Amino acid sequence: MLNIVGKFLLVVGLIIIIFGYFGPVKSGDPIIGTLFIIIGLVIIASAFIIGKNRTPRV
Repeated sequence: MLNIVGKFLLVVGLIIIIFGYFGPVKSGDPIIGTLFIIIGLVIIASAFIIGKNRTPRV
């Protein structure tokens, strides 16, 4: 599971990917749309890295 920061980053990454696909790519500017999609994927990957629940070590 993800903590609140991970869930927030996951939602933001998905919104950026959806915007990148339906915004610039559909209107005819694939380079900017591809950059948005790549940035969204990086944010989603960081959500799984940063947002992991850390178990306390005893």
